[in-house]
Amino acid sequence: MPLSVIVTNQPPEIDKNVPEPVMELFQAYTRAKCGKTHLPFCHQAEVFRRVLNDQEVFLLAGTAAGKTLAIAVPLFYKLREGRIWKILLMYPTIALMEDQRRVMDTMAQITGLQIGQLQGGMSRTELMAALNKPVILATPDEIYWFFRKNVKYNGLLIYGLALVDEFVLDEAHLFNGLMLRNLMHLKQRVCLLGEKLGKRPRWHVLTATPTPELRNFTGGVEVWGRSKCSDVEVKFLDPVRDYEERQNTLTSSVEAALADGAQKVLLVLNSADMAHRIFEDIKGKFQPDLPIDLQWRFGRVRWGRFKGWLEKKKIAAETIKEIEDWLKREGPFYLKDLSDGCQVNLPVELVVARVAHILESQAWALRRLLYTLDRERKRPLVTAMDQQLKGKGKLRWLLWKEIRPKLSREADVNSIVTVLETHLSLVQAGLERSWVDDSIKVTAPAFKEITEYLERAGVNRELDEIITSYLKFTIELPEQSVASLGIPPKKVSERYMALSWLEWLIRDSLRRQELVEHVYQALAAKELEVEARHISTWGETGVPVVIYTGKMSQTEREGLIDAFNRLPKAVLISTPAVEVGVDFAADVLITEQCDGNSFLQRFGRVGRRTGTKGKVFVLVRDGEVYVRLFRRHRNQMSREEFSAFIADPVDGLFPTRLYAEGSAFLDATHWMVNDQLGEIGRWLNQAMFGSEVAALGHKLKEANLPFSYGLRGTLPGISLRGGAAGGEPFYILRKVGNERLFPGDSPFEMARADVWYLEFLWEKAPWKAVVVDAKTTLEASRALFWWQGGQWHVRAGVGIAADYVKLFSDKPASRGQPVKFYLRLLEKQIKYNLEEFLSKIRLEESKPLPQLLIRVGEALPLFFESYSHFILGQGDVYLRRVDKDGISEPVEDQLGNPVVLPEQTWLIMYRYTREKAEELLRKASVLGLEEIIYDWDTLEVPGSLGPVLLDRVAGACFYVYRRLVEYADR
Repeated sequence: MPLSVIVTNQPPEIDKNVPEPVMELFQAYTRAKCGKTHLPFCHQAEVFRRVLNDQEVFLLAGTAAGKTLAIAVPLFYKLREGRIWKILLMYPTIALMEDQRRVMDTMAQITGLQIGQLQGGMSRTELMAALNKPVILATPDEIYWFFRKNVKYNGLLIYGLALVDEFVLDEAHLFNGLMLRNLMHLKQRVCLLGEKLGKRPRWHVLTATPTPELRNFTGGVEVWGRSKCSDVEVKFLDPVRDYEERQNTLTSSVEAALADGAQKVLLVLNSADMAHRIFEDIKGKFQPDLPIDLQWRFGRVRWGRFKGWLEKKKIAAETIKEIEDWLKREGPFYLKDLSDGCQVNLPVELVVARVAHILESQAWALRRLLYTLDRERKRPLVTAMDQQLKGKGKLRWLLWKEIRPKLSREADVNSIVTVLETHLSLVQAGLERSWVDDSIKVTAPAFKEITEYLERAGVNRELDEIITSYLKFTIELPEQSVASLGIPPKKVSERYMALSWLEWLIRDSLRRQELVEHVYQALAAKELEVEARHISTWGETGVPVVIYTGKMSQTEREGLIDAFNRLPKAVLISTPAVEVGVDFAADVLITEQCDGNSFLQRFGRVGRRTGTKGKVFVLVRDGEVYVRLFRRHRNQMSREEFSAFIADPVDGLFPTRLYAEGSAFLDATHWMVNDQLGEIGRWLNQAMFGSEVAALGHKLKEANLPFSYGLRGTLPGISLRGGAAGGEPFYILRKVGNERLFPGDSPFEMARADVWYLEFLWEKAPWKAVVVDAKTTLEASRALFWWQGGQWHVRAGVGIAADYVKLFSDKPASRGQPVKFYLRLLEKQIKYNLEEFLSKIRLEESKPLPQLLIRVGEALPLFFESYSHFILGQGDVYLRRVDKDGISEPVEDQLGNPVVLPEQTWLIMYRYTREKAEELLRKASVLGLEEIIYDWDTLEVPGSLGPVLLDRVAGACFYVYRRLVEYADR
């Protein structure tokens, strides 16, 4: 049965004891925003006084407490008075930064100050311009984006940050574990450089849910504040685990709230997929009755219907043609969109350039592998290349097969590269001379003309077909009329036309004004039916429902919260995207069980209107949580008591998530970032890091290993069409097949999927799981890491981790004895006289077993440790799909290249079952870490090597490995 708690709130008191100029600035803001003057709360006034006295502040207050204004007013005052020159305000999410930008813009207008904003993709000139503004807004992720660029960006950014007088970290509780450690290094770097320039920057932290780690981050004076909220009734619903039953319970709770008279209902789900499913399921047949300006802003209509309306209204034919021509040009339409049998002329120059780019990119990968194998003294190189390439990328393998017959078995790296480059030159020349005209006429759907053209140029037939298929999906059609290209007119007529586009699409101002007036009149008279994208009605109730999730692009989300706020009655379906800072209020919150801090953020959206009692319904998923709730239940609690009841780290009802405490690898990446800065970087490293981190940093640098570097996460994802964020590859690739995958465009993107988000959402998953191909990943490994003798060891080399695993094998070695037996006989000699042992067997390098031992080298003593089966390595991570029958296949893109997680750190628990691995991880307190992906499904693949762990945030696997080693030592 549901259990209820009344959460009472004592509102904050007013404080007039504020210096007059600061009070004037505060009240100027309230007049501009509210139309009347207000007095500050006690905690706001306390922050004013602390900041004016040049103290750091740690402000602890819930939602609707005015935290942003508490810190902004004194800082803007100090800027205006010339007491400081620059401030930087950091927000954990772009949505929060955009929401708070409105507060800062108003403050800037009042004080006459300028605001700069850091964002990914800026040029050096743009970055410099933003850094020169007195007020800078950014997310830490955007700052980290610049650190990934190059030394010039690093130096420019670090110098710009060192000039900042005061930093503000808003909603700081979102930084935990390795994310917070990254932020700590950033703070330390900036503070050290500031001191070098004679400055001591101050850091202010704002949060609603403090943690012990945040208290270590700041030395600020703690200021506690209360929220201006009413009482809230919280009702915990009976436990439900089944997906469909959860969905039904949540939707019926919304309907009950609407029937009970609720005006603003917020439904928050843990998964964006469930949010979008519910939105699509409950959408009514009719469009919501929205104000005309919202219809204009969010409205869209299919072009065929809109064109009919324009013709009926006798809108100028020139205007209609201008819109339709734009829709045709902005398809984008590709070769694959042509109707069967239709033809189009393609510039030969375009085809040659595309083919050359594809072949050169594959050749570059071959050269990179060749030089790596040569450095590792893999002999013979040709055989080593065969072993590395077979089964790891169809296109690359086929290109290698084309030049393979021209190579001798003992060919060295230079002769192989010469043959490869000669072959590419011949193909390029063949492409250029194989067609005498300037264009090539191709026919849908097979486009055999391209295949034949490539074959005449000297490209292998199998390779031709792969390249032709790829070009089909990537060559955009020329800007010609739809009819002449043979694209079904229906493709254009079914395209959506956003009404807001008309403001810039029609070039002639008179015709544009006439059209806009007609559309506004039609909307007012309800004669033009438009669909408001992302806004519908809740079934047939007529109540507007808005969808707002992190899966939507930034452009799609823009303005939706404003729309929800303006509507007199509405439902907002969302995810953790609304947990922080986005300023809105609801009468009723319906949410799933989540971790304690997240729940309190959602809880803060309710009861923000004084005098109106809010309601919260929580769908409990965990029976154990419900039992604890039943035992500790009280009918009434204060907000402070309720917060402790929910999110106490030890006894809270909804325990917090588990995060890694630190990582030597993460620290070493910061060491390497500093190292790029020359003398000043070396000084920073001496000040920031001890000998252990410096030693590992030097080893990583000497091994020339690329490293992942990012604040929140370093695991690349897969993007969907329209720029939508698809999510983790292990989820996306269960639904998206190889034929719809294309190479990614950035280091944060392992591939692009030719699938729209909603199409993906409703697609059934043909595969049961996507797993790490551990064997291939081991063969592609670039480094092996281990902890022994009080220090980190690094051994670089292609396939080095695979060689280590081979020594566990019980298969007979070249001398007729199992490898393990051979090692046991030599245990003392290996442990105490390693160099002598290696020098002796170096004479026998031609034999497989000595070669293997030499390759692993200094890692040999590790075999006699209790933790030798924990294999920590780095390199490309290969993936496989597994169907319901247990049959697996490699994940590849359209070109036949493997879709890999590039240059990731991983940990294999060799020969462990899931039960044994979970037991050990639990004992070492590293089971369920937020920064780790635990791939248990790989155990279902025949010949599995054991569970595989991957980093979500760089350094997490190092942390787990170290904890496992320490536990094994105990």
